[in-house]
Formats: sequence, C-alpha cells, structure tokens
Amino acid sequence: MAGPDLDVESYARLTRLIYASALDQARWQDFLTELTHVSGGVCTHLFGFDMPAGISLGLTAAGYAPEYVDSYNEYYGEVNSWAPGFANAEVGIATPSQWMCSKETLYSTEFYNDWVRPQENVAAGGGALIFKDVTRMLAFGGNIRLKDEEKLEAPWLRTVGLLVPHLQQAFEISRLMSGQSLELDLLHDRTIMPGAAVMVLADTGFLLYANTSTDRLTEDRAVMLDDHAGRLSFRDPDAADILEKCLKQLRAGVEPISATFVSTGADGSRYACRIVRFTPEDHPVSPFALMLGYWRPALLVTVSPVAGRRLDRDAFMTAHGLTATETDVAVGIAEGLSPAELAEMRSVSIHTIRNQLKSAMQKTGSHRQAELVRLVESSKTV
Repeated sequence: MAGPDLDVESYARLTRLIYASALDQARWQDFLTELTHVSGGVCTHLFGFDMPAGISLGLTAAGYAPEYVDSYNEYYGEVNSWAPGFANAEVGIATPSQWMCSKETLYSTEFYNDWVRPQENVAAGGGALIFKDVTRMLAFGGNIRLKDEEKLEAPWLRTVGLLVPHLQQAFEISRLMSGQSLELDLLHDRTIMPGAAVMVLADTGFLLYANTSTDRLTEDRAVMLDDHAGRLSFRDPDAADILEKCLKQLRAGVEPISATFVSTGADGSRYACRIVRFTPEDHPVSPFALMLGYWRPALLVTVSPVAGRRLDRDAFMTAHGLTATETDVAVGIAEGLSPAELAEMRSVSIHTIRNQLKSAMQKTGSHRQAELVRLVESSKTV
C-alpha cells in the first residue's frame, strides 16, 4: 500500500477493535496489528499506564521485531530520545517525531544508533498523548522508515488524529468498568462518585444488560426513564436526543458511534455519560450476560455521577470576567472532558475550544490546565 488514508471500512474496523479492547485489554494487540496493516506498514505502538484502572501496557506494539520490543521494555524505553518532547506535547494532538526531538539531535544518541537505526532507520512518524495526569500516562504512535517518510508520515498523522478521540473514550470506559479501580480513582481525585452505571441497549432501545448501579438511576426516574416495556432513555431532553441519535445511527449501520456528554437529573445532579458502539461478536467471552440470541450491534452506555459539590457558574463567570462559553469550557475540562470531546459536544471545531480554553486560562491567571481545574474545584460549594 502506498501512503493510504483510512477508508470507511478500515476506520470502522479499527474503532470496533478499539472498543473491544476497552473490555478486553488483550485485544490491543489485535488493534495495533490491524493498524500496521492498513497504514501501509507503520510500526505502531501503545505505551503507558493507568493506575486506578490497573492498566500497564509497557510497550505494546506491532510491526517491530520481537527482540526490539523486548529490548525497549528492558532498557531503551529509559533512554528514548523522543520521550521528553512527547511528554510535553498537548494531549490529543498528533505530533510528528521531529517535533519531539529534532533529527539532528536524535542522530547523536545511543537510542538512535542502537535501537532506531538497526530497524531500517525508523526515525520518522509521530503520535499523540491519550491522557497525561498523575494517575495515568497513555500514549499512541508509530515509527516510519526514513525512506518512507514522504509517502507515509502525513497520512499516518491524520490517522492518529482520527483515532485518538476513540482511544480516549475506550480508556475512560476501561476505568469505569473496573469497580475497584473506580473506587481508587475516587479516593485520588474525588471527581467521580462510586457507582458508575453500565448498560447495553439493543438498536430498539431495549435494555439487554444493566449492572446494579443502573437500577438506582431508574428506580426514581430522576435520571433514566424506563417505558415499562424495556426501553430506556434519559430524563434530560438533550441527553435523550443524543441517545436517540446514536440509536438511529446504530440502526443505519453508521460506524463509528461515539458520544460524550453531561446529563442533568431531576434534582440538578450532573452525570458524565459515554456512548459507544458495542459489537457482541468482538467479545467471544463477553463480560455481559446479553439477552439470549441477540448478536446484532448494540450501544454500550456508561453513566457516572459527578461529585456532590456544585459550582455557582454565574458567580464564577463574573468573578473571573469569563464569557459563558469560556466558563463552559473551563468546567468541562475540570470534569475530565478533553478539548476534542468538548468540540464534539458543542458542535464546534477543536481550534475554537482551544482558543476559548486559552482565553479562560489567561483571565483566571492559570498557566497550566491543572491550575484551571484546581480553581474550578476550589470554587465549588456543597
């Protein structure tokens, strides 16, 4: 293949593998192997950790000789010349290797001479940070031979940009799906309360699977509504519209399906919600006891309550001279949403979100996103 951009079929297949991996970490190898194939031979990799979710990827890779993966995990990961620049990149943004470490600097290093060059000189390529905070650092990328740089690097970086939002969704779902991991996460940052609801909906909206936390959301009809025929929806009209849109996409065979949004309950409580396409055949040993005989694609929905303290948005906006949109972006970042997810929720470009975030940080005197998050959290009251 000569420098391919992803076609629709390959994109759909890759996103199915990403969401399959959210439920079965062993499937990440399948995802990377398929990605190496459809990208024209890019050596692909995932690495990093998520402590609350109990995920430690090391260097999970495809396209590299096994002995080089072993030597990276044993030694060369510690002297990776791209790592410092990669660690300072903006989360969610595809970054070329040259921006992480210039070729001139790279060529003088042990890492290049003993690890990169012997592998047909895989000194080009790039990747993106999926997450970076004190509890998790997850990254995704690929290496390209210098002789293929002109042909493969630009389409590869476009592919990275397409897949990163889905990778972010998948790792968030992995965290929500691990009960003990969720508890550890809560103890660490106190942003999400225990009891994430997990449900699988058929393309008709009928409930195929629900954990015990889902029952609490439906029993008083404050968050979720059940029509008593087995169909489930949200009380919040905006959230209900998003769910219905995803169900229509599911029935129409649209791929991928991915939505992140905040739903408000009858009492004003807020819930972080994620919806992705769930394909039963991708899970030979499914964690879900699905309704007997249902093997069509479904929707995986997770709903997690946001912590009990609330922000007086009008007071926060006035105190810091923010616009309504700047306030929404600041609060969204504090709630754990990425700029890409906020862009999708608000139907604007990611560049608009970044500009609004930059303006909010300047007005609040925040030099890093973490400072803005702390400011929002410290402004909340019980």
